[in-house]
Amino acid sequence: MRRLERKVLSEVCCRLRIFLSIAAFSLATAIVVVPFFVYNFTRSITKVSNTSIHRLSTNIIPSHYRLYIDASQLEELVFQGTLDIDIQIKKITAEIILNSVNLNITEVGFQDHKFTSIVLNGSVEFNREYEQAIIKFHQQLNPGNGRLYLSFNGKINDQLNGFYRTQSDNFLGACTQFEPGYARQAFPCFDEPSFKANFTITIRSHKNLTTLSNMPVKSKSNGGNDTYVYEFETTPIMSTYLVAYVIGHYDYIETRDSNNVLIRVYTPIGKQKQGSFALKTAAKMLPFYADYFGIKYPLSKLDMVAVSDFGSGAMENWGLVTYRETYLLVNGHTSPQKTKQDVSLVVAHELAHQWFGNLVTMQWWNDLWLNEDKYRPNTLLCMFVSSSFLSFATWIEFLAVDYVYPEFDIWTQFVSDTLATCMVPDALHNSHPIEMPIEKPTEIDEIFDEITYGKGSSVIRLIHGYIGSEAFRRGLSNYLAEYSYKNTITDNLWSHLSRASNNSHLSSILSTWTKQMGYPLLTVKEKQRGNERLITIEQIRFLADGTKDDSLRWKIPIDICTKSSPNESVYQLYLNGEKKQEFLLEKIPSTDWIKLNLFSVGIYRVDYPQSMLEALTPGIDDQTLSPQDRFNIQADVFALARAGQKGYVDYLKLLRQAYKHEENLTVWKSILRQLSDLGSIFEYAYLNNTKLLYRSYVCDLLLNIYNKLTWDPLPNESSQAIILRSIILLHMGVNEHDKTRDEAAARFEKIFIHSNEDNFMDPNIRGAVYLTVAKTGNQRTFDQLKSLYMKSDAQEERLILLNALSHFDDESLQYKALDFLWNTTLVRKQDHLSAFSSLAAHNRRGSEICWMYMQENWKKIVQLYGEHDSHLIHYIENIPGLFASVERSEEVRKFYIAHPNPFLDRSIKKVLEQINIRRLVLERHEQSINQFLSVRLIKKRFSRL
Repeated sequence: MRRLERKVLSEVCCRLRIFLSIAAFSLATAIVVVPFFVYNFTRSITKVSNTSIHRLSTNIIPSHYRLYIDASQLEELVFQGTLDIDIQIKKITAEIILNSVNLNITEVGFQDHKFTSIVLNGSVEFNREYEQAIIKFHQQLNPGNGRLYLSFNGKINDQLNGFYRTQSDNFLGACTQFEPGYARQAFPCFDEPSFKANFTITIRSHKNLTTLSNMPVKSKSNGGNDTYVYEFETTPIMSTYLVAYVIGHYDYIETRDSNNVLIRVYTPIGKQKQGSFALKTAAKMLPFYADYFGIKYPLSKLDMVAVSDFGSGAMENWGLVTYRETYLLVNGHTSPQKTKQDVSLVVAHELAHQWFGNLVTMQWWNDLWLNEDKYRPNTLLCMFVSSSFLSFATWIEFLAVDYVYPEFDIWTQFVSDTLATCMVPDALHNSHPIEMPIEKPTEIDEIFDEITYGKGSSVIRLIHGYIGSEAFRRGLSNYLAEYSYKNTITDNLWSHLSRASNNSHLSSILSTWTKQMGYPLLTVKEKQRGNERLITIEQIRFLADGTKDDSLRWKIPIDICTKSSPNESVYQLYLNGEKKQEFLLEKIPSTDWIKLNLFSVGIYRVDYPQSMLEALTPGIDDQTLSPQDRFNIQADVFALARAGQKGYVDYLKLLRQAYKHEENLTVWKSILRQLSDLGSIFEYAYLNNTKLLYRSYVCDLLLNIYNKLTWDPLPNESSQAIILRSIILLHMGVNEHDKTRDEAAARFEKIFIHSNEDNFMDPNIRGAVYLTVAKTGNQRTFDQLKSLYMKSDAQEERLILLNALSHFDDESLQYKALDFLWNTTLVRKQDHLSAFSSLAAHNRRGSEICWMYMQENWKKIVQLYGEHDSHLIHYIENIPGLFASVERSEEVRKFYIAHPNPFLDRSIKKVLEQINIRRLVLERHEQSINQFLSVRLIKKRFSRL
């Protein structure tokens, strides 16, 4: 599955990044909380035991489910079902235990494989804590094959998981979301990924509704009372979390790919044209994956459905991929360029899972990182399965998008949207390794974050770069071929990659990156010796608060480029787990600079001495260095300043000296995310003029690129320039650049003058305009934005407007926004969190208002989502995590002591750590920054005289 707006929340992930999350990336499209970003769970299952003894027994193995679902009473939100499960019994037993929750099992029977004996009736006991149904028989069941018969009924819920209701334009429908442990809410089953089986699914539903499942329809018959009974073809062997069915009012468009696979995109009624981009993208990507993996897509059809109510970004159900509307639909007239990029990434991610996750599946959830990713978005997109499986899908989505849309320059954006976002939380004391033991599905939500997605996929990128593309592809193809329709573990993949690359030490290298938390800081020193250069590299764990932890070591491949060869690896070094090593680099004249971490492939930070950093500055300014290298030089300096190991003034000077003429989207996204982070801390500044001085600095830094891009599209400009314009305009607007505010106000007012094409606003700048006019807007502005929201039938546009409504400086309007965003009639449940986080991130008062609301309504929020739902993690990390004082930290700590929830323990520790770091930034740096900016402003004014 994917991120909440990828890469969403996609942005999108995809997690809301302090002050910028309110804006740049989410605005161009729908906001997602999360963070390409990450493609989260909507709801976790009830608390289960801390030990593995409550996993299902392997003495009973299912092989084939014949599932019948009667959904003809959709209006009443109830369903009935029958189920025959072919099972193999390995040991004598008098009971069968499987998973079931919130279901009423009305009949139970068992018959042995001969089907000649009488059916044994059983009784059912429920263990609600472990979500298990214990079926007991009055006589023993002998080893061998048999068939379990069940009848059951349940409710179609409103929790965005299990079998739940959807609603679009007053049309009621239903959809499933079974990952990681929600299939048990829809039918009794062996709901663990290792219990693979075939599924023959039959559904009864109203004649007027589209009814879909994983496989094509085999037959359709009259079910009476204006219903049809759809029998679907039998699925390949697969895990329960991939079973899916969708019922509702849909239009569709279709095509066939070059391998004759039928591909359809299902959309809300009247919006089928908005599925064209995703359809075209899928038709190119499906054959690409088949060729890359060396295995054809296993099914005859692929359906992709835009679901009106969807908790995550998308879900990779085999043959029936479900999406949040904003990650599948593209309006050719009103969608910004960013939407096309995000949709392509989410589609690529879900299609990769058809092989990596569906065909080959993790044995248990601790291997989720290789399987999953919920859409990125930076999305907050796109969420669940074996870590390694997760990260792989995140990595290869970039490969597929680069193949289909090379003009997106998507690999360059990987470093800012994926690598950079994971390195921030992974520098905390309360981080976690990629590979973690998971005893129960509820624990998955706790680690489905930027580390699992971002760091995991960055490790895959590191492996790919280290062993080479051909060896990587060959090893992967061999791995998939051996484990097709089976379950596997991470070490099996490493084994195949090791053999393909003839590198027997690959696993030991990788384990330092996947089995321990954090990443290293490399401190570099150099000495010139004639035509040779001696460099010393020392590693230590990098921590965001600047404290020392010398207990961890990494095995680190290091590629170095030079001034003479800035875009190729001139030296390949290997730090073999030692604390300090020396390397002699030959044939380097004293006039050549060197730079570590070519193209930002390595997951580490570099601390250069001032002399080396100054030598690199011309290569940044004249863009001799690649965008990825220009990105990570400034990102490392910023991180070191945040940790108190450098001065922020050094960072601000570096930007002014080397990046003022920067034009690359990736580099600017990183710079502006970091400047926004610092700006959000200055909401709590001790000195009155720090915020104003800082805003002036930001506007001055952006002025060159602002003047170059202008407000309107330029002839033959790239897709990156289109996206960059929206980001630059947004930041000029929120930093109160007068010219930008005036132009945004004029363009906004033009919308309301006449309803004709002359007043059409470029969709790529729409979000920037809305946020700019909202920031200093009044009641009339609020009403205008609200009116646009009420009139719009596009979810993408509604999310942008909802974000803008949460972006007012006026405190009275912030309270009105708070009331509006919690209106369950007008705002979808899936959108509450992103709007709430946006309001909190807007300014200090917004965060205080939201924190007060959270404290007063915490019980309500928990009831709305469930006490083990990942939304609660985001509420905690996105709201109180914005504070910057000891007093607020103590207030947060006491609140969670009074409202204990073990599911949230790690998040609460992270929040308290974040607050402390933000406080330290103010104490360490505000005075020097204020002084630097004051002197700069005086000099600037003097130069005008």
